[in-house]
Amino acid sequence: MNIKNYILFIILILSFFSCKKNQIEIDELNSFLQTNYEFNNRVLNKHKATYYNLISDNPSRKIEKINELDSIFINLIFEIEKSKKKSSNKLILSKSKELLQKLTKIVNNRKDYLTTEYDKLDYLKLESDEVRLNYLKNKLVISMSYAFEYASLKTISCDGLILVEIDSIMSSKYKKGVKLTLTSKNGQIDRENRHILINNLILNGKESKLKYKIEDNYSFADIKFDSLKKGTYHLNGTLRYYEREGKIDIPFEKKFSIE
Repeated sequence: MNIKNYILFIILILSFFSCKKNQIEIDELNSFLQTNYEFNNRVLNKHKATYYNLISDNPSRKIEKINELDSIFINLIFEIEKSKKKSSNKLILSKSKELLQKLTKIVNNRKDYLTTEYDKLDYLKLESDEVRLNYLKNKLVISMSYAFEYASLKTISCDGLILVEIDSIMSSKYKKGVKLTLTSKNGQIDRENRHILINNLILNGKESKLKYKIEDNYSFADIKFDSLKKGTYHLNGTLRYYEREGKIDIPFEKKFSIE
């Protein structure tokens, strides 16, 4: 069962329990929600591991904000656990709402990575304080999991928009200078909506100010320079896509050498 279907299943169960139930039934529901939270937390940890492995190989993909939000999430879960009998605590509800709003920005408001299904049930109307808090915990952990999953995607495909990442850079000489060939296994997807921006080119620790020309090729694109000095370069750039909600930027960073 995927997370989306799992959410709908939870809502169905909670809708059934939203009317008055005896304590045994409420305890069973809390047990179910706690088990579900532990499952979702394992999924979150899996996406975290993928993300941290990704940024260790490609530091430009690091999102500073996601680490800050993860710390807020951990502290908030701790506060919820301490407040099992105080779900009306306005501060916890306010912090949760603020965190969820910030997480929607991490995933660029992509509907495939939002927990809008949770909004189909007004959990504040649930009879049990503990049920309300366990429901809130699940919503928070799934939102956090989506954020790390989205941040670690190599190829993003959602809402009909496909974004790709550069796999490698190969350097070669041509009759007018030096050519860098950017390759990507999905490089020909949505070519009209793809824009390549070069932020900087670093040679031996110093930024090089060079004119260049970008041309499409069979794999992705060529960046042509009149000349490049010998040495080790670090290329920092951005792949930019436009869609209804605005632009989406994917940073990339590659290392190459000129002999």
